[in-house]
Amino acid sequence: MREENKSSEWLKLLCLPMIAFTANLMTSFTGFLSYYLNNVVGFSVVLAGSFVTVFRVWDAVTDLAMGSVADRTNTRWGKFTPYMVAGGIGTMAVGQIMVHVPPMLPEGTVRQAVFVVLYLLFVVCTTMQVCGLRSTAQICIRDGKGRATYGMVNGIYLTIFYTVVNVYVYSHLLPASRGFNLTFFKTLITIYTVAGFAFLLVYLFFFCPYDRQAAAQSQEKRGEKVRLADIVRLFRTNRPFRMLILSAGTDKLATTLQGNATVVIIMYAIAVGNAKLNSAINSYTMIPSILMILVGLGAIGRKYGAKKAMLISSWGGAVTCGLSILLWVFGDYKSLNFPGYEGFAGWSAFTLAYLVLFLLMKGFGMIGTNVLNPMLADVIDYEYYISGKYCPGTIGASFNLADKFISSLGPTVIALLCAAIGFTGTLPTAEDPFSMPLFAIGILGLYGFSLMGLIVNIVCMKFYDLTPEYMRQVREELDRRKQER
Repeated sequence: MREENKSSEWLKLLCLPMIAFTANLMTSFTGFLSYYLNNVVGFSVVLAGSFVTVFRVWDAVTDLAMGSVADRTNTRWGKFTPYMVAGGIGTMAVGQIMVHVPPMLPEGTVRQAVFVVLYLLFVVCTTMQVCGLRSTAQICIRDGKGRATYGMVNGIYLTIFYTVVNVYVYSHLLPASRGFNLTFFKTLITIYTVAGFAFLLVYLFFFCPYDRQAAAQSQEKRGEKVRLADIVRLFRTNRPFRMLILSAGTDKLATTLQGNATVVIIMYAIAVGNAKLNSAINSYTMIPSILMILVGLGAIGRKYGAKKAMLISSWGGAVTCGLSILLWVFGDYKSLNFPGYEGFAGWSAFTLAYLVLFLLMKGFGMIGTNVLNPMLADVIDYEYYISGKYCPGTIGASFNLADKFISSLGPTVIALLCAAIGFTGTLPTAEDPFSMPLFAIGILGLYGFSLMGLIVNIVCMKFYDLTPEYMRQVREELDRRKQER
């Protein structure tokens, strides 16, 4: 019986993080959205780049509203499950309409206005689809080691996800479509929405029983309403929450810029001369990055806590970012190539050095990114401990609001930088000539913002005091209160 329980626990820990696939498929899609807006809908470069930033505000507002609604919801299916199912179906339907319908309309204001309305609805659906994401570790896993394991599996999945997406998009879909055109986006949205819904269903199979328990717990405390004043107080009094938001927001901004299609085109297609090499580097570093996550979260995180794992990953990432900038500035980046790709004539010193540094940066980065969900679970428990308010939906949504607002600046920053050097009509493509201003934008996107974010992490962790020992005391006290009711 004990072995069966252990097996079911591991099965749960393997399937619950699949919600990360669903969430990041849509995030990945918005990374290419500037090209759709510029090439298909007809927005200018600056407007196309600013679009994601402006509408991330709407995304953040819907997150906060969804979190508040979920905390007030207590159905026989749970707090989050009904919304996630409805959101998954809506994302599939609206996503298809959003890509297929605007090109059929007359160019100009009508086409642009219809797309804006559809995108607003698309954001609402994606918000519903993943509304339980940030609360999963707190609702389903009680102990710190289990939460670290959840973060570890989440990190492994995302490493595989981004590798597969990069290989598929830059080595297969983009060459087959011959650019970021309508065919590219029709194929991409179909694959993303169908795959996202499939992963969502697997996740919900394991999440739903715990979600029902959370709804029952909220029902017992139905007299305690979560109000706007509670959200304001959360930001004002919960210092670990504030530190986590700053850390997560800057990390997400850096990750968004590293995967930004314009940055990839500048660094690999224009500077190096082959956009497919972006796929190659992700393929070569996938397994070693997974091993780093196993060590970072599986060993350090489980034994010493999430804070320690975050600090180690931030220091390691900062050093490798700095060395990587020096390598690109002073090294022969034109010699970057891998076996199986056109023009490969043997391993160059630049390729080997780049491979090692990219592996370390990616591994450290994935440790830091995926330790955030276990840390947020601790913050939810801590808030319940100090205020008596059990509001996983509101806290998760508030976290998303700040996280999305900071990270949404990425496309706007790149668009403004490109416009400043003359790309006002169209974004850079593989056919554009190399220039030092373009190279500087690429370096900033690939490494510069990451370095700044990692420094913010290090500072924030000095003020994040939810240690494993303290959290054990918090959970013991919460268990005692539950028994007294």
